Amino acid sequence: MKRISRREFHRLAAIGAISGALAHASLEAPQTQTAEPEPPVKILLTPEQEKKVAVEVADRDNKIAKLRSRNLPYNLEPAFVFRARSAPHRSSGKG
Repeated sequence: MKRISRREFHRLAAIGAISGALAHASLEAPQTQTAEPEPPVKILLTPEQEKKVAVEVADRDNKIAKLRSRNLPYNLEPAFVFRARSAPHRSSGKG
């Protein structure tokens, strides 16, 4: 058996991995888009829970509408300014 270097082994292993993945991909049958998408699963809720959900969704939509209706100036300062922490200053100890 022929001895190969570590670099040669890694090169051959990479070639084998790539060719194996390509061969596997070519063997798979292409999926067609003729299948209809599945409808979303409806969560079973009681009528009371459905009313609460509807109220909360409407409330959320109203809050989002209020936020989007605000006109903000282009030169508005950012709400947060992030600064890098500087190293604490050491006292010289002389005195």
